[in-house]
Amino acid sequence: MSGEDVGCVDWQHHNFRTYNDSVDVISGWETVFGVFDRHFDKYYFDRFPQDTADDIEYTPDFTVHFDSNYSIIGKILPKALENEPATIAEQLLNMLAECDDSYDVVDDDGAFVDTAMTDFVAFVPDSYSSEFGNILNTRLSNDEPGLENNVVLIRYGMDDQRANYIFQRETSLEDEFREKHLPDEESLNETIGPDGGYKSYKLGTKEFLRPKSTKPIYNTKPPHSYLATYLWMKEFPTELSEEDFTEWRKGQINKKQQITVDCSQLTNKLNTQRINDGDVKEEWIEETLEFLCTTRYAEESSQSYNVMYTGVVQDIDMTGNNRLAREYRRATELALKLIKRYCRYSRDSAPTGQSSLEEFS
Repeated sequence: MSGEDVGCVDWQHHNFRTYNDSVDVISGWETVFGVFDRHFDKYYFDRFPQDTADDIEYTPDFTVHFDSNYSIIGKILPKALENEPATIAEQLLNMLAECDDSYDVVDDDGAFVDTAMTDFVAFVPDSYSSEFGNILNTRLSNDEPGLENNVVLIRYGMDDQRANYIFQRETSLEDEFREKHLPDEESLNETIGPDGGYKSYKLGTKEFLRPKSTKPIYNTKPPHSYLATYLWMKEFPTELSEEDFTEWRKGQINKKQQITVDCSQLTNKLNTQRINDGDVKEEWIEETLEFLCTTRYAEESSQSYNVMYTGVVQDIDMTGNNRLAREYRRATELALKLIKRYCRYSRDSAPTGQSSLEEFS
């Protein structure tokens, strides 16, 4: 693999992991916060909150409305690649300042509510969480910017072997959840704060993969590699015969099956049958299929695309015990394989005289 390919793979994989981790974290914490649903009539976890102004880089990734007294605004911060922690902190503070000044959250009726008290919670990768916490602490201690709301910082990391996310309060920033309006038996400060000794909190695959299966996107456009992986794992297999589907789940399918995809029909199917509260754009599907064309697993044909479907990832059985953990590993391995093919072939122009996908598989 050339140096140019390595740079492409690193960048594409970074974008995939950032989006994938964000969906996982949002899905997992939707499960965590879900215990409050029975306590508040208007409780609502919103995965698609309103955007910030155009000149603000970041926008909230989720909001939680409990009642008229209390709400939470959440942001999942990216893994550091090109941006330094100081730059990420600056972008976060810009978003927090705007939300602190004026930002309403949505309740169960779909109404925008200006709650009496709001806390911000930011999830930061553990690779730079301590440095990041110190930067925020210095800025906020100097009243830069002057925020009325607390900023709770939680570091997170993935145990890839067990497919678990581990969360723990980053105590270099001292703000806590102001949860006096929440029931004592569901205390956030007990779960992941001072009342519980700042113990770590683990989210297993069932906590984030189950909601993710019907809510695979959030408030940001997904990278092509992410949406391609989702289609390859969740949508295209539904076109297989029962026998081929069984073999695919076992990681043993070797044959290829051509699947014809109409972008408009697929977009409608995803939004009406597959994804809850989602709004997948047809242009996202078109761009994703063009991504697959570059990998040479698809080609454009008149008003549709032909996808040559096969078992790109072999020998990861998604049946039996630990099915969800195996599904997670298969998806992450699939994404990397698609990205490597994309980067390998994106440097080349389409060969003349291409007659079929079989030639270039």
